[in-house]
Amino acid sequence: MVEIKLVLLIAVLTAGALGGAIPLSRRSDTSGGRLLGWGNAMAAGIFLGAGLIHMLPDASTAWDALGWHYPMAFLLAACGFVLMLLVEHVLLPETAHEIMHAPSGAQFPHQAPGQGGLAAYAALTALSVHSFLAGLTLGAEPELAGALVIFIAILAHKTTAGFALGVSLVRNTMARKHAWQLLAIFAFATPLGILGGLVLGEVLDGPTQRTFEATFLALAAGTFAYVATLDILRNELLEPGGRLSRWTFVASGTGLMGVLALWV
Repeated sequence: MVEIKLVLLIAVLTAGALGGAIPLSRRSDTSGGRLLGWGNAMAAGIFLGAGLIHMLPDASTAWDALGWHYPMAFLLAACGFVLMLLVEHVLLPETAHEIMHAPSGAQFPHQAPGQGGLAAYAALTALSVHSFLAGLTLGAEPELAGALVIFIAILAHKTTAGFALGVSLVRNTMARKHAWQLLAIFAFATPLGILGGLVLGEVLDGPTQRTFEATFLALAAGTFAYVATLDILRNELLEPGGRLSRWTFVASGTGLMGVLALWV
């Protein structure tokens, strides 16, 4: 199981790095356009399906097995959603929010000198927190089937998120070396989370281990629902034109997770 997760770790690392490398290599005002919008929409559907169809029911079952007669999994999922809302919509600077959540193909407004760089750092922080928490959940997941579902969701979004981050770094005209360093931080956030989850899974045992796994499954289900809705779809569907095609990709991603539930 550990060996398989290490392979998944390498795949996620590669996906994030490649996504960001495309705009950084071109060093142009890349917008992402239609393909990025479709990819984001598909990723949103996969995140939504993975969180609500797979992870939240598994977390609820785990809490029931621990003897809880309270909807703890649903409470923690709501806490995960609200926590991400606090981080991104209350604590982040407005310019960082614009960078993170601009629809595919959108142009950023003019920023004062230095303001764009600060916003890019804040956006990098929030994206890395997303990635680390998702990786932690993947690393802590004890079942191979559940780990693969989480992996599919992470992989679907990691490339498009890396691409969007690369675009923001290019638009903020950061030095090439520094931009690559920031991309590396983002790319390694999920692998570090996976390693952290693996270590905690090995160190903990008994009820403590099961509580840890149930807690992070529930929290991640809430953050996955947040990423799908307020982090991606709210902005992608703001862009005029192509809304039906984006909705189709959302439905396809959610449907894929629903079909996988027949076997895993």
